[in-house]
Amino acid sequence: MCPSERELPSLPGTAGGREELRAAMLKPYLLRLKSTRGEKAALALLSTVGLSPQILENEAEWISVAAAARALRALSTALGDDAIASRGDWTTHPETLGGYVNLLRVAAEPIDAYRYLVAHAAESTRVGSYAINPHGKTKARIFYRPRPDADSDQDFVVLCAARRAEFRSIPRLWGLPDARLTDHECISRGDDCCRYELEWDPLSGPSRVIPAAAVAVAVCAGLVLLSGSPTAAIIGGVAGGLLGAMIGTLMDRNQRELANRTLEKNRIAALERGLELRGQARVAPGELVGSVLGGKYRILKRIGAGGIGAVYAAQHIALGATVAIKVLRGAAARDASEIARLRRDAQVQVSIQHPNVVRTIDLDQMGDGSIYVVMELLKGSSLADQLRRESHIRPAVAVPMFMQVCRALHEAHRLGVVHRDMKPGNIFICDDRTVKVLDFGMSKLAEAEALTEDGYTLGTPEYMSPEQCVGAPVDQRSDIYALGIVMYEALTGELPLQSSDRRETLRMHQRTQPLPMRERRPDLSIPVELDDLVSRCLSKRAALRPATARELEKHLMQVPL
Repeated sequence: MCPSERELPSLPGTAGGREELRAAMLKPYLLRLKSTRGEKAALALLSTVGLSPQILENEAEWISVAAAARALRALSTALGDDAIASRGDWTTHPETLGGYVNLLRVAAEPIDAYRYLVAHAAESTRVGSYAINPHGKTKARIFYRPRPDADSDQDFVVLCAARRAEFRSIPRLWGLPDARLTDHECISRGDDCCRYELEWDPLSGPSRVIPAAAVAVAVCAGLVLLSGSPTAAIIGGVAGGLLGAMIGTLMDRNQRELANRTLEKNRIAALERGLELRGQARVAPGELVGSVLGGKYRILKRIGAGGIGAVYAAQHIALGATVAIKVLRGAAARDASEIARLRRDAQVQVSIQHPNVVRTIDLDQMGDGSIYVVMELLKGSSLADQLRRESHIRPAVAVPMFMQVCRALHEAHRLGVVHRDMKPGNIFICDDRTVKVLDFGMSKLAEAEALTEDGYTLGTPEYMSPEQCVGAPVDQRSDIYALGIVMYEALTGELPLQSSDRRETLRMHQRTQPLPMRERRPDLSIPVELDDLVSRCLSKRAALRPATARELEKHLMQVPL
């Protein structure tokens, strides 16, 4: 049953009843149309339905009910009959996330997001009211009723479809599948309100603790019982149960942290978009060119950009030396956690003085408080770029290169630093063939307080060790496993383990032993000694891998080329 008018929260006046919705309702569909048909098609559609082309750039504008319905019908015709029913991946497009800036500041779980949407309905509608009845953390009943004093009719099928699509898509902010939605009542079918029954997956999924403990008890007790000793079987079962429970707990924690990391990424993207809409756009490609930072470094040109920063080539005014400067951009420059990470990245790299580690020279702040890090300017290309160009690398070229990587890792490990994100993009080959290891931002100093809790899975899934996949403590042998993946990929042109699904990739690293390189690529001349060494690096048990990067370097030296 629909709630009475008194049970629904009140909204401000309707300003004549003509305006109902933020244009943000249209944004996911406009972005999809722009991607598939081009910007001209999106602009033409807006013009046809009588909406300003500015909506394509500024989704914060208000539009009338009738215009919204016309636009949604046109989008349905252009994209397909069922297109309005699902936002898909466009839910987490940065330009869509701009409408969720405030929501993402406060929501820790999907139920918080639904509560926010209901409590702050005035941010998205002027002629309707919402109410919510939560049922635990994974279910809710949501009602929508048009305001009785609104002049515009709202019983358009496409409007209700777009509303349902938004509610379904909310769990995607955490990397979860769409919520399951049933509408028992709908104003497009003549009812007084829309009543939605929603259910979504929990952030942690079903707990793995009890199943993992039960399996471990059965396996361990059964194996020991084969020896004929019931007492030993009981002891083995208890020990196995404890171990299984520990593994299950780590897997639960890992899944929850993965959802939190996805939410954090979307939060930063939403903050960036919010700044753009308020006229505080992120650093433009050439905005800093020609300026002087800290009275010492003149910006020459922009040379790259990462997830939270832009990188510029600059010149030290007094010394004339050229350097690289990484500057936090947009919302990240105002985010304390990102600033702390960048500072820590610089401090870790300063602590490692080695020819095969990129050198950090300075760290300072700009006038607006933004942090920047000054590093040596490298000329060359990353291993990732080389693999895109050349498919694979001959052993005679690869082995000396990986020996230099081993030297960089050995020096870091000697200082208690584990890289935690070894991958081709973090190995840079200079024009003089010197190899530099980059980006210790994921690293963890053994003697320093970590910025993340133990169990927080950091790294790139394709290159993560089995222990890293479950959030267990890592040491230098985790870097050796990751380097083994990189060597395998560089020598064969293929990743040893990969899947289109992140969770499946993590599972494969824990359970699946890859084919030896000579079996995967019998057409390549890979020495058997090198194949065996890479297989050792990829052992699931850390104790079976080379114990140190220095040991791995010595084995590489003995490979006949």
